[in-house]
Amino acid sequence: MAFPSVPALNEMVDVALRSYFLTPASEPNITNHDEVQEAIRGIMVGNTPGPNGIPNRALKHLPQREVSLLAQIFNAVFCNHHVPTVWKHARVISILKLEKDSPWPSS
Repeated sequence: MAFPSVPALNEMVDVALRSYFLTPASEPNITNHDEVQEAIRGIMVGNTPGPNGIPNRALKHLPQREVSLLAQIFNAVFCNHHVPTVWKHARVISILKLEKDSPWPSS
């Protein structure tokens, strides 16, 4: 079996590297249709909707096309490392849990 000469190997490496560096880089997808669909399946229908007001039951009945669109939106947002400001806000309400035998919160 004949091996290529060193100059031929160098040329092969140069061609491969040039091709690699001239090819536009594509960002990896962070999520896909199946992962979004699985997350939607895990949503509890009886839970209160988030700040967007979309009932969980509506999310569970999304057509497959819209689930794919959600995956594309997530990938576009997270691959560009830009999360919309509105996604960074949350309304947090603390609900004190009473001790079992006490009618008042402990101090």
